[in-house]
Amino acid sequence: MSDVLLLSLIAGLLALDDRAGWQSLLGEPVFAAVLVGAVTHQMSAALMTGVVLQLVWFSIGAARGTRRPNVVVGGVVGVAAACLVLKNTGDTRTGFVAATGAFTGLLAGEAGAVISRHAGELRERWLVRFHLPGSPEAASRDLAVRVVGSALMVAGVNALSVLVMLPVAAGLTDLLTGRLGGVAAGAELWLRAVPAVAGVAILFAFGNRTQGRYAALGCLLTLGLVWLL
Repeated sequence: MSDVLLLSLIAGLLALDDRAGWQSLLGEPVFAAVLVGAVTHQMSAALMTGVVLQLVWFSIGAARGTRRPNVVVGGVVGVAAACLVLKNTGDTRTGFVAATGAFTGLLAGEAGAVISRHAGELRERWLVRFHLPGSPEAASRDLAVRVVGSALMVAGVNALSVLVMLPVAAGLTDLLTGRLGGVAAGAELWLRAVPAVAGVAILFAFGNRTQGRYAALGCLLTLGLVWLL
């Protein structure tokens, strides 16, 4: 339970960067996986799951009405579910468990997006009620309260989402890996096929020279990080 609570707090901090802060991309699954792996001491499985989720969500462009999954919630839940099952059960089928964790992460990302959207609507209603008070000091104080409160609300919603979803995802991962042991090879093949399909989608999305350079740079940085770890 201590790991779940710690990972929930980490998700809340990452959500600040992803949705209410500097947007340095630390909330993306491939980076969040490093933190989850450090907490659970399952770095190999964490990176394996995180890279798959990263490629899948990186291939989804927020265009033509598409909605972005909550990559912070989905990434932490999916990666942590796989890592916690491996840590608590001693299962040696890392690829199979990582594939199942990635599946639960995809589900959590969609659920987290719905929760964040409704929470965001409530947050926006509270923010638009801001009116300039009579004095500059009161206005400054009220504005600071709303800015800090807005950020804390984002962090709290994401942390609470992970706190609720992670035990469910870990239980589902444990159940599936226990009951579907005969399809381990197929699940590991799916784990390889999904990022391959996502990679092709990314190549099409970055099909011009300028964007291709950024994609190549990101790929090199990711490979360098994985190699160093």
